[in-house]
Amino acid sequence: MDISKALKNTPKGSLTYDRRPPSKEFFEHCSPPPSISKRFDNSPNNRLTDHVLHKHRKGSIPDSASESSYDNVVQLTIRTDSSSPRIVEIISPTSPIEIVSPTHKKNIIPVSPEYTKSILAVKEYENSLDKEIKIKVYNKQQRFTEHTKKLQNEAENKLSVLQRNQQNKAEEQQQETELQFMQQTIELQEKQRKLKEDHREHAQMLQKKHEKLKEEIKRKEKERQERIQIAQTIRNDIATLLERLKTMYEQFTPKDRLPESLKKALNLVNNKLAEVSQMASRDVDTNEVVKMTEILKLCLNAYEYMRKEYDELTKKIKEEQAKEEAEKKARAEIEAKARAEAAAAAAKVNVVPPTPGVPSTPLATSTPAPSSTSRPATEAVLRCVDQNAFTQYTNLQVLIKKAEEESKTLFNNPQMKKMKFDIQKSINTPINNISPVSGDHLNDQLTRLLTLLAGRTVDLSGRRFSLSACPQALPFCKYLIAKMVVKKGEEQVSALHSSAFAIAAVTVGLLAEHPDILPMLLGHFHQLCPYTVPYHISKTDGQSREDFYKSLGYKYDSEGNAEKQDQFLKRMSGLMRLYASVMVAHPPRGPNPYGTEHAWEWLSMVMNIEPLPDITATMTFDLLEVTGHALYRDYRKQFVKLLHVLAKEFFPKLKRMASPSGGGPISRLEDFLQNSLRKNGNIRPPEGLLNQHFWMT
Repeated sequence: MDISKALKNTPKGSLTYDRRPPSKEFFEHCSPPPSISKRFDNSPNNRLTDHVLHKHRKGSIPDSASESSYDNVVQLTIRTDSSSPRIVEIISPTSPIEIVSPTHKKNIIPVSPEYTKSILAVKEYENSLDKEIKIKVYNKQQRFTEHTKKLQNEAENKLSVLQRNQQNKAEEQQQETELQFMQQTIELQEKQRKLKEDHREHAQMLQKKHEKLKEEIKRKEKERQERIQIAQTIRNDIATLLERLKTMYEQFTPKDRLPESLKKALNLVNNKLAEVSQMASRDVDTNEVVKMTEILKLCLNAYEYMRKEYDELTKKIKEEQAKEEAEKKARAEIEAKARAEAAAAAAKVNVVPPTPGVPSTPLATSTPAPSSTSRPATEAVLRCVDQNAFTQYTNLQVLIKKAEEESKTLFNNPQMKKMKFDIQKSINTPINNISPVSGDHLNDQLTRLLTLLAGRTVDLSGRRFSLSACPQALPFCKYLIAKMVVKKGEEQVSALHSSAFAIAAVTVGLLAEHPDILPMLLGHFHQLCPYTVPYHISKTDGQSREDFYKSLGYKYDSEGNAEKQDQFLKRMSGLMRLYASVMVAHPPRGPNPYGTEHAWEWLSMVMNIEPLPDITATMTFDLLEVTGHALYRDYRKQFVKLLHVLAKEFFPKLKRMASPSGGGPISRLEDFLQNSLRKNGNIRPPEGLLNQHFWMT
């Protein structure tokens, strides 16, 4: 295998190992036999030699030896077990010691029998020593043999362990090599499988791309057809709009009042139609479709604007025609009324009715203006109300009566009675909670009413209520809101004048979002207090006394008794103050939809009609006290001039028309005018007025 060859080529793989080492030489080198030092050698020869030498050194050699012919050498012949004797020559001290070899035969020393005995003893001793030595040597050899065997066994064990480890290592390497080979084989198979899978996925992706490309081509073709169809539809729609504009242009009468914008709209739509037709004649892209759509929107907006203007103009023309007819009818009625009152006017009888419950003679014979004797009867009647104001008053009363009839028809069904009750409760609760606590509090009440009018869900005593279940009830809601606001004037404002400004603030907030509530609000004000027109109603022929005083604003109890004059003036004062507060109140956002210009109009109209006792002075004082500061802020010098006219020309009329018991309203108005003129018209703000920033508190 490649791995085995690679391992053999490594530096360690090149080493050679002898698997049969020389065990004997190896052990000899490792543990050689112990050598015996000469010092511890106990052999007989060594001992004898040492003994002789020892004596020789001490000078104990026998005299016979020293006396021999050998002066310098002493020879000893010693026999051992060997055949040849061992001769030892001892050299005298004066000469060096020399050992003579045993082959030297001459100079042999003679021995005695005792020497022989000693030799035998020595030999026996030597034999015993030899046995002992042999035993020790044998024991040592045994120990050596055992030690050698032990070492050999240990070596063999180590060698076997080493061989076994090498074999195991070789087997492990072989297994690892085989495992690596298997892993490589598996990896190769996995790569091949993955490669096949990649090829398959790539083929599928190409197939999907091909299908997607085909679908894209179909989609683009479909979109192209849709764009062409849309372009044709837009062209047809613009052509339809052009035809409608042409129809409006042809049907409009009179032609002299035809608005110039209609002609411009015709030219615009005609030009855009030509542009769209040119684009629709070829393949159009998305940008061109968007452009054509914008052109269609432009044409639609132009058409809607022109249709709205056309409808408004048509409605205005019809209203003008109806107004002319109403004016003719009103003029005829006024002339008829003037003829009925001609006798009274000729006899210088005042057209002002007396106070109910008071004898009519003193008030009816009040001194009129000097010029009243020469006025025609028709002019005397027209002096009761301004003609335009009377027309508006009549239209508003018709609107109120129509709203009442529609509400009766709507809630005549028993199933709608619960709906009516829920509507009344959802309106009464926030209106009754209006108070100048904080701007957040007023915002909360206003939001509740706006939420109800928007058709969204409101909380009603722990349950949810919405007008979406009955959209036809929305006009009734607006009618009821206006009625409840005006009712707060005679019930709450008459007792606490400063409370009028919080109610007025919420009211103008409603008017800013729903301007169609204003006609109903004015209609209810004029119905309960005709002096807000101002309109001094005269008695007609055949009209009963009670009906006449009810038309003036008086209330009757169940027994048919009219309310007292001070109660009547207090109630009318509350209504007028609330009416005037609406003119100076600040909505949360934007300008007041019913501003101080209406206060100026009221003062101008009231000075041009004949005043009534007490009530005219009271209404004038209430309106000036509430709106005087705002009128001075808006008109400055013109308002000062108006105050001068009031003080010099109109106030004397009020004095002449005052009742004997009604000096209070006259004196209050007189003091107010004098103080205002003294300050050059700079009237202080009314007590309780809420400024624009109050909504943020």
